[in-house]
Amino acid sequence: MNSYQKAISLLRDRRREALDRAHLAFRAAIQKDDGLYAAFCEYQEQAILSAQNKPNDLEAAKKKLTASIKAAGLSEAVFNPPHECELCKDTGMVFGKYCKCIVKRVINSDKANLSISPADFDETEKTAPSPAIKKAYKAAREYLSPENTKPFFVLVGTPGTGKTVLASAIVGAAMENGASAVSVTSFDFVRRALDYHTQFSIADYVDRFTPMLDCDLLVIDDLGRESVLKNVTMEYLYTVINERWRSKKRTVITTNLTPSELNARYGEGIFSRIYDKSRTMFLSVDSKNKRIKSD
Repeated sequence: MNSYQKAISLLRDRRREALDRAHLAFRAAIQKDDGLYAAFCEYQEQAILSAQNKPNDLEAAKKKLTASIKAAGLSEAVFNPPHECELCKDTGMVFGKYCKCIVKRVINSDKANLSISPADFDETEKTAPSPAIKKAYKAAREYLSPENTKPFFVLVGTPGTGKTVLASAIVGAAMENGASAVSVTSFDFVRRALDYHTQFSIADYVDRFTPMLDCDLLVIDDLGRESVLKNVTMEYLYTVINERWRSKKRTVITTNLTPSELNARYGEGIFSRIYDKSRTMFLSVDSKNKRIKSD
């Protein structure tokens, strides 16, 4: 059973427990209230008729039961506890795919998915070291806004300009708003891809690659610094970029390489998706390396 299946099992178990608790509480309530008991019996009768496709008055019976529950000073949750996830109704699946609640639970519960620790957006923006990176924070706010329709955000600049800190702030803001997030350095990306490429058959293998496809937000930091491994680096980078480009999932890339250098290194297939004007916000940060003290 993989981590996704375990999360589904846990969600469904919690739903069963909630229903069991509600059932016991409701049974105790109807034993003390004759009016509530009568309304419940009527509701059951009408529900059976409805299930048999026979004439019924289920809606009226349901309204009467709801009124009786309220008159008894009880919450309707005693009779029908709310789902943890209204999207999948606590099944863990939506249209044959893992529900967002499951993806989020699996990804955000594993600290290994955050090579770059999330940071507070407002605080890091206050301490941004240059006007150029402050401009990038403004662009990042636009990128994170619900009105933004461009899923990719590419930040180009020389080392030490604050790109990684901004990326960590974007991760923090996304997670704070309820998104699942994965952040990897380019080196970590290659390690994950190589691990996935060479260890298909290990029973207890922990898949670090798939979360990069599933998460709401993916950050790849310092693209262009990673090793190029045959049948791994380019192939898996294309798989991730293309899938996220195709499904319009938010993807942040920081790099020291210019567009022409990226094109030369990765080829047209990857470059054309990263720099698709219809889906990418692109910003170049021109400022001095703040890690190096000037005389």
